[in-house]
Amino acid sequence: MLTGRDSTRLKSQQLAVLTASSLILSWVAIANGFPLVFADSGTYLRIPLELYYPTDRPPIYGLAIGLPLWLIGIWGIVAVQAIGSALIIAMTLSIGWGRRRPLDVVATCAFLAVASSLPWFVGQIMPDLATGFIPLVLFALLARPTDTPLWQRAGLAAVLTLLIAVHLSHVLLTAGLLVLAAIAMRLTGTARRETVRRSLPAALAILIALLGLSSLNRVAGYEFRPALSSDTFLLARLFDGHVAQPTLARLCRRQALAHCAVRPLVDDPAIAKPGQAYLWDQRSPIGTMLRRDRAGVIAEQRRIIRTVLHDDPGGVATLAWQGFAEQLSTVRKGVLPPYTADMQISRILKARLPGDFQAFENSRQQRNALGPLKFAPDVAVAVAVVLLLPLMLVWAMRRRQWPLLGLTGLVVATLLLNAAITGDLSGPDDRYQSRVLWLLPLLASYFAIAFVRRRTPQTRTA
Repeated sequence: MLTGRDSTRLKSQQLAVLTASSLILSWVAIANGFPLVFADSGTYLRIPLELYYPTDRPPIYGLAIGLPLWLIGIWGIVAVQAIGSALIIAMTLSIGWGRRRPLDVVATCAFLAVASSLPWFVGQIMPDLATGFIPLVLFALLARPTDTPLWQRAGLAAVLTLLIAVHLSHVLLTAGLLVLAAIAMRLTGTARRETVRRSLPAALAILIALLGLSSLNRVAGYEFRPALSSDTFLLARLFDGHVAQPTLARLCRRQALAHCAVRPLVDDPAIAKPGQAYLWDQRSPIGTMLRRDRAGVIAEQRRIIRTVLHDDPGGVATLAWQGFAEQLSTVRKGVLPPYTADMQISRILKARLPGDFQAFENSRQQRNALGPLKFAPDVAVAVAVVLLLPLMLVWAMRRRQWPLLGLTGLVVATLLLNAAITGDLSGPDDRYQSRVLWLLPLLASYFAIAFVRRRTPQTRTA
């Protein structure tokens, strides 16, 4: 039984650990002199600052950063992301060990800060940070003790719902992880009823996220569906792979489609990624087409996609495999260029946050001086963990460390599913795989703690 003095001391210790861990994870943004930004960061800032409703992405992240932005300022976004990161990491380390040790949390955050890509996402105004935390929160839900209070289970499910809702790829990622985890539980002897009981909160989180996004889109005046621009982006991906152009040419010979106007752009051999030109090039008519007749254009996109899948399933399958394979190895952190005055992020900061604009202009990113901050060999560390993984798994199996094996399975599945989802549907990009690569160093930390403690083997949940 803790006395009042012991309780106060414990709370002070926990606050000190949380503060230290959060500052450690924020070091890249602090060294930059301003939160890191991506081209899409302007859209997310417009949501709370201008009550802007985007049609090409969920508005949830923009709404979530609104409160810290209004209360504290732009650094409040980094503070909330850093504190949330430290809390989830601390929670993960405590699963299977009971009460966590403060040194474990601080040491793990320090290791991740210098040996992973995590601090580059903690300090960035983008929802990519949430991707890596999905398997960790799912792990907490699935591996929780049977006597976990209802409020804790509900809280974890609410956090998972938020993590899913900030990015559309997270819906597929969470659903895939949940299915694989349920299969693994059944294969390892977990009863069917217990598997359903443990999986239900995560399944509800997926359902609530889908219903919430669909409802927001409908209230905003669009369709009742979670993704308003999924057809546009999928067609762009098929254009990038040069598998949709022959189908579009054939359809345009038969009848006049609005999309026939994009053929000069997507057929141009000088454009390496015609799908990206279809989306963002100033010469692309897609923006005007959508404003003029959104329903008609989306119907055309769906027709073209269906026809491509029917006409050339082999080409689509080859494109999917190439995207997955390329995304697995496409990893670089800190690919963040300076942005000119005409870019959305520059304009929104200057117009809506003039007090922060000068700090943005003086930041390392705007001076194109982020290079020295990329000294950490995050990819080499991740590769080393992968090479050591067989030995680590053998040790865990001999020690009957079931939570450790479960976390390993979720991390490996996350790396593979994330590459498949983003590489196939969006196209390979450095930030997509980099946003989950830090899970491998975290897994190494979990193994190291388990090895040092050598606790009594865990019992399997019935």
